[in-house]
Amino acid sequence: MNNQPAFDALAASYDRAFTETIIGRRLRWQVQARLERLFPPGSRVLELGCGTGEDALHLARRGVRVLATDASPAMLAVARGKLEGCALAQVEQLDLQSLPQAFPGVSETARFDGVFSNFGALNCLQDWQPLAAWLAARIRPGGAAAFGVMSPLCLWEPLWHGLRGDWRTAARRWRQPAVFQPTPEAEPTLIYYPSIRRLTRAFAPAFRRIYVQPLGVFLPTSDAFGAVEKRPRLLGRLLWLDERLGQARLLAPFADHYWIEFQRRPEG
Repeated sequence: MNNQPAFDALAASYDRAFTETIIGRRLRWQVQARLERLFPPGSRVLELGCGTGEDALHLARRGVRVLATDASPAMLAVARGKLEGCALAQVEQLDLQSLPQAFPGVSETARFDGVFSNFGALNCLQDWQPLAAWLAARIRPGGAAAFGVMSPLCLWEPLWHGLRGDWRTAARRWRQPAVFQPTPEAEPTLIYYPSIRRLTRAFAPAFRRIYVQPLGVFLPTSDAFGAVEKRPRLLGRLLWLDERLGQARLLAPFADHYWIEFQRRPEG
């Protein structure tokens, strides 16, 4: 019987396997550059799917007050350890499938200056309209909602896994939903890959889309980080390509992730 939440199985190794890699640092740097533009010091923001707390720590160090949330108890344990002693960061459990009326220590009527989610937490949902409606009641007019979402047309995945004859993995985004189960003991989790257009529709009419950027068009997906980073010449060329050509808006659907930003419309 499976009784371990899927992402609990990744918590202990996540920073080593992703955050501390060359490619992982590059992708996170791109995201954090956008977060810095959206949320100046003094902002109060909500993070969905905080994982090990890396982005919450970055923002808190810049004077942003962050309520960091995740569904995984093991991820939250790592985040709490990383954020211990950080007065501007609060860590709470939140399952996006079961949205609460309020958080401990947070007024039900409190408004955030924005919300963000990085590297695929929204891909665990099949319908994004309930989340959009829930956020609309909690984000002030003019506030930002920014998300890193796994794209439906990633170029690297079919090429990398197809060349190795793993057609099931190569085509999983096309056959969505995909089943994610990192260990035999973990509960299987369904993963969905919304298009930019679909997510934009889900967040209307309370939010309007203001920005889209690809994340990792020329860079491999995380399951290929190790193999690529062992080849410094190849890695250097891919980083060069991604820096110079990989920021074009039209390439966003073909990247591993796309970064999408919305603005909360005025009420009334």
